Amino acid sequence: MRRLALALALLTLAGPACDWEHAALMNSIPIKGKPSVNPTVHVYLGLDGLSHRAVTKARARGAFAGWDVARFIPMFPATSDASWTRILHTGRFAGYEYGHYDPRHDKLYNTSVEGVLVHAIPPLDSLAHLLPETVRAPVYYEAFDHHATDYISSVWSYERPVFGWYRALDHLFVALAGRSEKQHTFSAYMLEGDVIGHIRSEEDFVDVLVTLSERIQDFKRRHPERSFVFTLFGDHGMDSVRKPPQYVVDFRDQMRAVGITPVDTLERADKVAGPAAVAVLHTRVTYVALHTRPARVAEVARLASTAPAADLVIARGSSPGSGYPEDLEWVDAWREGALAARFGYQRSTDTYWLPADVDWAALDLPVAFTPGAESGVFTDETLFAASAERTYPDFFFRARTALEPISVEFPAEAVVSLRDPYMSVGFLVPIVGGLDLASAASHGAMSGQGSVSALLTEERSLPATVRSDTLLELFPALSEHLLQRGLTLLPGADGASLDYAGLP
Repeated sequence: MRRLALALALLTLAGPACDWEHAALMNSIPIKGKPSVNPTVHVYLGLDGLSHRAVTKARARGAFAGWDVARFIPMFPATSDASWTRILHTGRFAGYEYGHYDPRHDKLYNTSVEGVLVHAIPPLDSLAHLLPETVRAPVYYEAFDHHATDYISSVWSYERPVFGWYRALDHLFVALAGRSEKQHTFSAYMLEGDVIGHIRSEEDFVDVLVTLSERIQDFKRRHPERSFVFTLFGDHGMDSVRKPPQYVVDFRDQMRAVGITPVDTLERADKVAGPAAVAVLHTRVTYVALHTRPARVAEVARLASTAPAADLVIARGSSPGSGYPEDLEWVDAWREGALAARFGYQRSTDTYWLPADVDWAALDLPVAFTPGAESGVFTDETLFAASAERTYPDFFFRARTALEPISVEFPAEAVVSLRDPYMSVGFLVPIVGGLDLASAASHGAMSGQGSVSALLTEERSLPATVRSDTLLELFPALSEHLLQRGLTLLPGADGASLDYAGLP
């Protein structure tokens, strides 16, 4: 409650804090530069909740004509904070979102409404050292030249998302006009698309994408002195599946029903006779992170997979027996109480070992084995190509890296991917119709419907499908810009790079 009070206190400061907006305005005033020094300006826009399906619909209406477009596959769980961190290789976030479990202190942070309010706290860069670590803005914000319109822009985004989008566009293009006088590269982030997706509709998002395309063309016409080359990319898609109130669930209730005791700490879990786990209720997303002791992982994952809301449960696994190298790292996928799939990953060779006795077709994964073989060894490129446009895009890479500390400092031991039309309640608000809030669509699950984002660009040709981890490889100018902004770019996941030209 102390941090909840802090969040509310910070929001009350937003009213009179006009100095921040004044500073933002002054930072956008153009300082006349010479177009011959930077005749081409690369513009990179990170759009939260940019779904490939919405982009396809916008292009059918004439938007982004002539641009190259790719399916953009994010990490699992496909959620904003961890995904942006992963895409941009910035400093790690504690959990998948603000709401997370910290094993160092054996404690949950920013749960329920408190976690929602933390999202709305305006950036307080100059006071960051005074804030608790658990409510500080993610490092990935520092990757963007422009990420807010004013001190309370995040409040506007949630209160009036479509209005917030157009307001953000106005500020974005003013900032771009000013920065482009001196910069070769400009980066910006827009939150509002995610909020439109959660609260409004896909058609509303398509409308604002069409407007963005028109604004880009208008900006170019008004600034003929330079060539502006745009690239847009997102952190996750949107499933556009409305969640009826009865399907907006507190997964802890379903855990109890299947024999798992939900706890707030693993110390308490150790005192429970049977399986127990810490369930992290983030915002209204389609996944749930579970933390448990290593000895309980398989049991917790198996039981959690029998819950009505669960589609798949991805968990740390163990070797099925002899015949496999000892250095394989195993991942299990549970469904309806059965081990639906398991595979081992060899880090030294970037290859995957798949048992042949798994019904891979049941997961819509077309994997072919040598007749009579008990297992098969597959390259990352082979499995990426086989799964990229299937029910669970890039299944093998996303499943194993969900459990690794790449963009997330404290990954879960198991992650529940929810089935349609279920959604985690995330937070409860004491108002009539509270379960309808942010229920127009969601994201986070392993399935492609809410995972697949979009990458579209005027800068270069693109493969049909791109793993989001490789964005900086494809756009080195953006990588160089982040370094110039003073960021330390962390190594990505082992084996993340792909030979797109050599894909099967």
